[in-house]
Amino acid sequence: MLITNYMSVSLAGCGADARFLLEAMACRALRDGADEMPGNAKALAKWLHVSERMVSGALGELVACGVVCRLSRAVGRGRPVVTYRIVATEMALLMEKKNSDRAHGELLERLFSGDDLAVEMLGAAPKTEAKRAAVTRGGKPAPPGARGRLSASNRLLLGTLLARADSFGQVTGVSNLDLIRLTGLDAESLKHRLKRLLAVGMIRSYVPGASSSVFRAGKISSTYFLNLNHPAFGLKRNCAVVVHQLGWEDERRISHEESLWRDVRRVSRSGGGVRTETPLAVIRFLAGQKGVVFRLLQFMLLQYASELLARHWHEIGTKDFVDDGWVRERIEGNLRKPSTPEGGQDDADKEWKAVIAYFHGEVFKIARDFRSRFGQADWIEFDSGGLSILPVLQDTGYSIITVLLQPPPRAVSECTVLLEERPGVVNPESYNAEADIDLGMRIHYGLATYPARRLMMK
Repeated sequence: MLITNYMSVSLAGCGADARFLLEAMACRALRDGADEMPGNAKALAKWLHVSERMVSGALGELVACGVVCRLSRAVGRGRPVVTYRIVATEMALLMEKKNSDRAHGELLERLFSGDDLAVEMLGAAPKTEAKRAAVTRGGKPAPPGARGRLSASNRLLLGTLLARADSFGQVTGVSNLDLIRLTGLDAESLKHRLKRLLAVGMIRSYVPGASSSVFRAGKISSTYFLNLNHPAFGLKRNCAVVVHQLGWEDERRISHEESLWRDVRRVSRSGGGVRTETPLAVIRFLAGQKGVVFRLLQFMLLQYASELLARHWHEIGTKDFVDDGWVRERIEGNLRKPSTPEGGQDDADKEWKAVIAYFHGEVFKIARDFRSRFGQADWIEFDSGGLSILPVLQDTGYSIITVLLQPPPRAVSECTVLLEERPGVVNPESYNAEADIDLGMRIHYGLATYPARRLMMK
């Protein structure tokens, strides 16, 4: 979590800008031992690459809520010197947590420091420093976005997500209400800023959450995939990306999301009696569900397959591999057993076992398929660390599959694309950075999301 979340003072009255400034002050105080900030808004604004107006307003909110105090002392003649500092009791709490094991601590410090985080809209022509707008047409200071920088609110939102991300940048279990509470943003501003982080590539993609009776929790929050390889973070090769792509002449491989939704709709329209690939018990389980639920089920299968491959990369490729049972238990723990049908408890138990058995079997099919295809690149050490499957663009199905490896294996570039020339034979293409790949292909590989239409047309 962010270091300021350890404070006892409520920040309910503080907006996103004030919370960003407080996090920056806390990081600076813990890193440099300098717990006083100069009261010159111009100096603070220059340090953090934000506007003076933003700093003045943020300091006022922090003082009002009692987490920052304003100090004034006379120095000779003239105006007294004004400084700001985090109140002593709160600073003591932060000092106790100074050495807490925070995920992505180095990246968080960069977000809340004076480092200049330059970003560009995906698909836009790179701007030179001279072309970046310093002022608006009306002569006022231009917003950070026009100057190719992330605003304070966007940095706070990104930091809030980053503090809850796993080693691959995946953020789960954080709802929009959580983000609103943690950042001080309103719902509309949150939506806009998430789109902004997607548009500049700091967030690769996201899987929308949904409420559904098929999930034991009832409601599943959205999942975000942060791009820890983004150049603004300043870390080289945080993760290695490996993509496997079938030849374009090959028949497109349909995903579970598509096949499940297709079969459920087909039975719904015909009223039964049609031939489907999906067992009828599963179709009855998913009857009446919206498309977003099938997307979540697809994601669920990929996550279980990720863990299966990470645990048993070598064993999963052998025929005598035996499941240790945790996959089945995980599936059963995340799905909700339907209420007892007319046939009674025996029929309900039989249907439920069929549903679990189906999803359990599909997880293993995905894992074996991924193991077989990526195993064609026998020079890559897929078992050297962690592995995570990254969802790709929906219209590619399983024709394109992507994984992240962390830490990056030896002798592997930041991004490797394996083009299958014929079954069992791949032609590797290596890239020193993801940005070296054509944007359209990056989007197909799941490494980025389509930016605004107007940018794609330029």
